[in-house]
Amino acid sequence: MTPASPSYAILDGSLCRVSPSGDRAASHAPLATAVAEFLHVPDRLYVREHPYGLLPGIPNLYCLDADLRLQWLAEWPAQDDPCVAILAVEDGALVAASASGARVLLEATTGRLRSVAGSVPAGR
Repeated sequence: MTPASPSYAILDGSLCRVSPSGDRAASHAPLATAVAEFLHVPDRLYVREHPYGLLPGIPNLYCLDADLRLQWLAEWPAQDDPCVAILAVEDGALVAASASGARVLLEATTGRLRSVAGSVPAGR
């Protein structure tokens, strides 16, 4: 019998690992305001927070390991163009969208910027 993979949910703005009985088994408090979305892959979780309340220069996209420990903050291309969606993981890259509509590719294991396609505001 294969053990079930952990379940995760956003509860009260925090990312939580949920036990089979539905209780919070562990939680990760947001860096600023609240977790907006996450993408769970076998050994990590990619997390997008609402950008409000983050200190300047701190991106609103980051990675946690399966135990909800911070692994990296994204090397985001523009401070004034936050992440608005986590799209996919493709060919070792985390694909995300910025507020301006840019498609941002990050190295999935390190968060380093691979490429940006589309518009990014001036003053990067």
